[in-house]
Amino acid sequence: MNLHHLYVFCVVAEAKSFAEAAAKINISQPAISQHVQKLEFYLGKKLIERRGRLFRLTNHGETLLEYGRRIFMIVEEAETALTRVGRHQEKLFVGTSKVIGTYFLPNFIASFLEKNPYSSFHTFLDDDNVELIEKLIKNQIDLAITYETVILRDEIHVSRIIQDELVLVLPGKHPWASGQMVSFEEILTLPFIFYNSGFFIQTIMENILSGHHVKVNLQFDHLEAVKAAVIRGIGVSMLPYSAIRLELDCGLLAVANCAVFRVPRHIVLMHKRSGVTTDMIQQFHNFLLSHDWMTI
Repeated sequence: MNLHHLYVFCVVAEAKSFAEAAAKINISQPAISQHVQKLEFYLGKKLIERRGRLFRLTNHGETLLEYGRRIFMIVEEAETALTRVGRHQEKLFVGTSKVIGTYFLPNFIASFLEKNPYSSFHTFLDDDNVELIEKLIKNQIDLAITYETVILRDEIHVSRIIQDELVLVLPGKHPWASGQMVSFEEILTLPFIFYNSGFFIQTIMENILSGHHVKVNLQFDHLEAVKAAVIRGIGVSMLPYSAIRLELDCGLLAVANCAVFRVPRHIVLMHKRSGVTTDMIQQFHNFLLSHDWMTI
């Protein structure tokens, strides 16, 4: 099968128009028709039905389009992988969420570079796990480090690195900062600081507080802003334990002792099962899985 003929057919099928396809790939409409006709002749199957302005793929055309998409996606992946391997043999491409990229990834990288000083990293920050997985599938990143979610892609392998925990955080001088047990009802009397809608911590807080009214003093879209507001006594909020270790040690923040507001979240390492694997990728992968990161 001529791959150029297949490519032209896929462009026509996606555009549902010979004229739009001709404009997109900058060849004449008669040439487009010839490519499709030659592909139909080679296959011995009718792929497109045209009657006036009516454009419809036949069953054979629908099937071929599906395979064509997959073929050219693999071609794109191969080109990306070859380019990266050729140019960046000592560079690791890592995707991660903003929280992990801020509070964990620097520790991961610093510790790794102590034993691998000739390595370097290029990182992508994205809180959308779907986007991180797509980057893995397309070989745009080697590894992804993120909070655990349900992964429905067989191509992706997931390994747990460490368990973080979302906790309700108080100002360091709050009367409940000494660790005494606090009831859920008592927590509801406090003013809260919320995140913008859609942020994963906000979703968890809303689930915990569902059906209960609380006073909301502030709403932010940045975790550090929420942390600063809690320190200033404006309200309480949930934060990852990993993000407040320094402030806890300094007495600026404290964790409310209320089991309802303690939510464990695993941090996981994801990689593509059939992805490009270099010695350095494997070394970093093994390194992440062999350390107790909460002690660092």
